[in-house]
Amino acid sequence: MTFEIPNPHDACFKDLFSRPEFVQSFIENYIPFEIRSLLDLETMEIDLTGFVSEEHREFYSDVTVTVQIKDDPEFVSIYILFEHKSSPEMWTRLQVLNYMVQKWHDLKRKGQLGTNLPVVIPVVIYHGKGRWNFSLRFSDLFELPSEDFRPFIPEFKHMVHDISSMEDEEFRTSTVMEIFHLLFKYIHYPELETKLQEIYALLETIPDKDKIKDYLQAIVQYVAIAGPISQERLGEYTRRLPGGEEAMQTAAEQIRKEVYNEIAQDQEKLLVERERKGKLEYAHESIIDVANDLFGPLSNSLQAKIKSIQSIENLRALNRKVHKTSSLEEFTELVNRAVEN
Repeated sequence: MTFEIPNPHDACFKDLFSRPEFVQSFIENYIPFEIRSLLDLETMEIDLTGFVSEEHREFYSDVTVTVQIKDDPEFVSIYILFEHKSSPEMWTRLQVLNYMVQKWHDLKRKGQLGTNLPVVIPVVIYHGKGRWNFSLRFSDLFELPSEDFRPFIPEFKHMVHDISSMEDEEFRTSTVMEIFHLLFKYIHYPELETKLQEIYALLETIPDKDKIKDYLQAIVQYVAIAGPISQERLGEYTRRLPGGEEAMQTAAEQIRKEVYNEIAQDQEKLLVERERKGKLEYAHESIIDVANDLFGPLSNSLQAKIKSIQSIENLRALNRKVHKTSSLEEFTELVNRAVEN
């Protein structure tokens, strides 16, 4: 049996975007000048926790950055939502709109809204195989019978930072940006082995040795899980760097932990499923036994219908009603209704 550790792309993405110097470099180099020139990046705050939908009790958003407008402390903060995608998805626009609405609801619940909603700038960072081939405009999801319906359609667009379609020369804006783009662009391809050596050479130019170790750890763990490089080759390249041996050991331990957690989750799901099947079997047999006592032996086809009911609630309701039925025909009708529901 093999196990795949879920969302290794998301894990590395969030690790990198948790670092203020990394996020600041991305904003400075890849957010349009007209927007970034208005932002006071000294006020930047990064939120990885997301927020919870009051209606669905679900967590939303990958990374949200809060930043104020320059020389205008009274102006409401701007939010930049970074969403990661490793494959193109048509419904990303709907997902992004949901993020934005949930963010506004979250601020409302916390009493942090004034008389206006704050701007949320959605940035989709994509690094899948092939270009992002969907429109960025939400309104393009609709097919309108006529333009008379246009006023009732939400209108906004998200940005897409399509790493897959960028040339390597476009990555050379800062050291951390070049590392990030090379890593995410080539994570799917055999060329990563060559690019990894470029990445490590770039890492060694970072003055802060502690930051080198932090970035190295994130890179090694990501490549070990998601990259097309063998563990032996990865170790050979990594151990040449200061802290490389420790990074390999930590990555190996994390992989073991993730695999153990996945096995534990699979076992828990198996136990829950076994328990559910046990309850179903007991409910089926109970109803059949009671009906046999009331109406005589049931036909094989009627027993099969009863056993096809997979809802515990429907079976419990049927069990309560079987005592009140006066004939086999009436009971059969109840079974048919339960099957349909």
